[in-house]
Amino acid sequence: MQKFFQIIRNLSRINKVVILLSVDVVMCLISWIIFGPPMSVLMASNFQIGLKIIINQNIFNFVIPCIFTFAYFFISGFYRSSLRFSQSKDLTIRSINGALIFGLVWGLVYLIEFEIIRNQYFLIVILRALLISFVFYGALQISRDVARIIMYPDIVKSSGKPVLIYGAGQAGNELFHSIKNNNNIKVIGFYDDSRSLNGAEINNIKIFGKQKHIKMLSEKYSNLEVYLAIPSLGIEERRAIISSLEKYKIAVRSIPSLHEMVTDNKKMVEMQELSIDDILPRERVESEIISFFGRCVMITGAGGSIGSEIVRQILTGKPKKIILFEISEVNLYSIQSEIETKKLSNQIQTEVIGVLGDVKNKSRLKEILQNHKVDYIYHAAAYKHVPIVEYHENISEGIRNNVFGTKALCEVARELKIKKVVVISTDKAVRPTNIMGASKRFAEMVVQSIDTETENTKFCLVRFGNVINSSGSVVPLFRKQIAAGGPVTITHKNVTRFFMTITEASGLVIQAGEYAQGGDVFILDMGDQVKIIELAEKLIYLSGRNISSDGKDEGIEIKEIGLRPGEKLYEELLISGEEIETPNNKIFKSIEKFPRNDVLHNALNDLEKSMKRNDILSIKNILKEHVEGFNENAN
Repeated sequence: MQKFFQIIRNLSRINKVVILLSVDVVMCLISWIIFGPPMSVLMASNFQIGLKIIINQNIFNFVIPCIFTFAYFFISGFYRSSLRFSQSKDLTIRSINGALIFGLVWGLVYLIEFEIIRNQYFLIVILRALLISFVFYGALQISRDVARIIMYPDIVKSSGKPVLIYGAGQAGNELFHSIKNNNNIKVIGFYDDSRSLNGAEINNIKIFGKQKHIKMLSEKYSNLEVYLAIPSLGIEERRAIISSLEKYKIAVRSIPSLHEMVTDNKKMVEMQELSIDDILPRERVESEIISFFGRCVMITGAGGSIGSEIVRQILTGKPKKIILFEISEVNLYSIQSEIETKKLSNQIQTEVIGVLGDVKNKSRLKEILQNHKVDYIYHAAAYKHVPIVEYHENISEGIRNNVFGTKALCEVARELKIKKVVVISTDKAVRPTNIMGASKRFAEMVVQSIDTETENTKFCLVRFGNVINSSGSVVPLFRKQIAAGGPVTITHKNVTRFFMTITEASGLVIQAGEYAQGGDVFILDMGDQVKIIELAEKLIYLSGRNISSDGKDEGIEIKEIGLRPGEKLYEELLISGEEIETPNNKIFKSIEKFPRNDVLHNALNDLEKSMKRNDILSIKNILKEHVEGFNENAN
């Protein structure tokens, strides 16, 4: 028997899937025979009619729901997921959905076939359909459990998920005591490279001290996880450890660093996914807390990814008042609720006011800015998703929001003599290959132009690249795709991007605003560009999964889907190449040329006329004429 099981374990992934599929079809058939028409007819005939005849007569109402069910399984990736993770919530949901589809489609087909509409049998059919779904779901779970026992016996042998605690110090010991009574986790050892600890024990648990031990444990336990429990480690040391674990395809989780525990009030034993800082080849960017004492600050797009983090950090500066300006009621409610909670927990007296409004509405802007006597504005309201703005139906609206919304805000700020306006821009504004980027560069020029027309208000721009974990970011997308069993989708194997965390970018935006003299274009130093495919590989390996080379063997497939409309292979931050240092070595100024005010004014008029006609060709020609380097056919 063991030899037979070993043969099954050695099969290719596609052969394993074929076996599982065959078993599932059989389970589906058995559920239908016992609780569907065959058994009913068989019993009604006192077992006089043969089962084969009954099945042939009713095969239609088995095949149809079967097609729908297994089509769903394949579309949802049910058979792409590894069996070792078959107890995950995601796969359980897919099992339930598939079982419900089978039962309910069968019920529908049966009702139609026998023209049962509103008689006494209607409810009976529905109840039988749900019963079939329940039985089929149970059969699916049993088949998966049996398959896991056969294919991954090491999982079954342990009473819980095997965990290696990396670090045998105080934090590791505290972590052990916090999880030792968890039936879903089994600590199989500690790891510490201290020679004095190698071979010793803590709480009767062995301490390992060599890389070969990790290799041995990863081979013994196919679902091994490592809990990194050394909070005092510096970022470079953490990266070195994580890099050494990557080659073993072990899932790695971590307790918070000392910095995270101090700044975010996280508990030492609070397990979390690896920070992207632990993966990216760049140093952490720190920014100082800026005081806003006595000031009124307004943030547009306050409920967005960047806007909401700017709000959080400005709150720590204890301003007199924060105005949350947001077009989305849901986003406004979310950020306002969060900030009010933070106020109470940190005993901050700042008045927080949530305002629904559109930055294109000048009268609304003027009313709010005047009523609340706003000192500073951080403008984060913009349409930023390239494929959406690139769609021809959205081009005019994208420009209306990004260009004319910015123009309206800056004009009102100039009129009311607001002290400072900080406008968030993007690396996609540099020699853009898409409408979104071109609209943001046009908005930059509008801000620069308006700044020349006032002495009372200081306008500045802050330009940076991709922000990790913002809406639309690849990192949360990749993690979601990995959890679902893949594939992980990339647009092109050669795509590179700058990366910075939301916290880092927002902190530097606020700090850059303090350096503003008027008309400044600030660039955030985001380090080296990172290949997206390498980032995907790291996330897969550090989740404990393998990479499938062709989508057929077991593991997560990385699938290249092609560049989206307007997407660049790489990003840039500088147009001119001229840089001026600031007191912060992560922030520098760029000298950016822009058209004369009269030229820009005429261009804006032409752009507005073209937008009213929704003349896309004319809009693009105006952008090409005035936005340096705009080329839709780049790459």
